[in-house]
Amino acid sequence: MSDRRRLTGPANLIKPNIPEIVSNIDNKNQENTNSTSSIPSFFIKHAIINNANGSAYLEINNTIIEVSIFGPRPIRGSFIERGSLSVECKFLNHIIQPMQDSEPSKTGMSNIEHRLSSYLESCILPCILLEKYPKSTIDIQVSIISIDKSMVNSKSNSSLLWLMNWIVICTSIALIDSKIEIKDVISSGQIKLTRNGKIKIGIEDDEVEECIDALISFMNLRNDEIVGIWLEGNQSNLTESEMSLIIDECNKMSKIIRANMNSYLINNI
Repeated sequence: MSDRRRLTGPANLIKPNIPEIVSNIDNKNQENTNSTSSIPSFFIKHAIINNANGSAYLEINNTIIEVSIFGPRPIRGSFIERGSLSVECKFLNHIIQPMQDSEPSKTGMSNIEHRLSSYLESCILPCILLEKYPKSTIDIQVSIISIDKSMVNSKSNSSLLWLMNWIVICTSIALIDSKIEIKDVISSGQIKLTRNGKIKIGIEDDEVEECIDALISFMNLRNDEIVGIWLEGNQSNLTESEMSLIIDECNKMSKIIRANMNSYLINNI
């Protein structure tokens, strides 16, 4: 049986077309944001935890996220043909969770943590080649160390989706650091569609009841395959053209972030 960890690349290797470095645009001084071209600068670093197979750290404004990946680790007992995946998103105890109506549970995960974990798992499952790791398990642990105060005070769902967007980005870098075989790097876009058809990004509370908050995750190199959709707001009157606009704008944002991720990976990994 061949050792998959030491397989070399093909002889007829083709150099990929990597986008140029895209500088992040800070939108703090912009009063009206109508395009996903304005994304706050973010800091990311991989391999920060020595005893993890893969890890990553991300900062954007006052939000800090850390992701650790353990595995593939062997499972004792019955044989399974595909590896299993376990995902857990947890806030540190001192953090007031966004959109939280009650005190966090001291045992187990809160409702918000369950929603974050469920969405992340749905995005990661199509990405990892689990058939390469029979009788194994992969554990992904996400720690939200800090969040912006605007997230806590926000009454809209955009704060939760904004946080989830960067959890996906940080997890993608950690997956690459773990050297687990994947189909593509996942990137996401998060936007707010107002009633008058304007697109905004970030955390805003204006026109809360008349907006649709959207988060869509993609595998851009696989023909922009969608691996996750999270919509919040009144969707009863959502038209096909509006849905197409949401997908296009989220895809634009994901590609801007993906270009920055590519630049980081080329220069650091």
